[in-house]
Amino acid sequence: MTVLSVVIPAHNEEEHLPGCLEAVRLAAENVDVEVEAVVVLNRCTDGTADIARAAGATCVEDTARCLSATRNKGLVAASGDLLVTCDADSRIHERMLERVVIELSTGAVGGGVDVRHDRRSAGIALTEWVLRMGVRVTGVSCGAFWLSRDGFRGVGGFDERLCMGEDVDFGKRLRAWGLRNGLQYRTLWDTPVTTSARKFDAYGDWLFFRLLAQPLRIRRSLKGQDTEFVDEYFYDFNDRA
Repeated sequence: MTVLSVVIPAHNEEEHLPGCLEAVRLAAENVDVEVEAVVVLNRCTDGTADIARAAGATCVEDTARCLSATRNKGLVAASGDLLVTCDADSRIHERMLERVVIELSTGAVGGGVDVRHDRRSAGIALTEWVLRMGVRVTGVSCGAFWLSRDGFRGVGGFDERLCMGEDVDFGKRLRAWGLRNGLQYRTLWDTPVTTSARKFDAYGDWLFFRLLAQPLRIRRSLKGQDTEFVDEYFYDFNDRA
């Protein structure tokens, strides 16, 4: 039987993981394939592991301070031929997995989804609009990736040399691999992922534009030269007091 694996990296996500796993369970009810949730327990010191195991998820331990490595570890451990990635503070649409199965059987290499936040404001709405325009221009969406096992092997997984920006890089390489093999990179606009606005809560609703105003620091972080930046906003964010 076909297996679809949803891989969820989680670092101290006891607050958001239950909602994420429940969304996967609801989406699984709309497909005729077996759905496996794989939670990658990254340096967890809270109740994340207990929540994952109680929900029946496959659990993988990980200590990397690199989201690419964490995602790769979960994707390699997953048993599915169809793969989906989702952040622990996000909830997939109840029809997303159904669409993934259809799209991968009708000429798609994989792709991403639209991203919406669980809280609205002018700053958040404008951030979402800018990100959507980026997708329209580049043809590459992220949010929650979906692809086949062959596609994952074909692109060699996420680039573990990158400490940020690994999602856009992965999407570009998957799109290029698909073009070489006659397959389309597609965005599922009608099954968006809903993600937490917690970083906007912590840093303000105009966070995205304040970060864009620091191009040198972003460039250094993309090259792995400024780990303080990525630690604050990504790898240690959930450890904030």
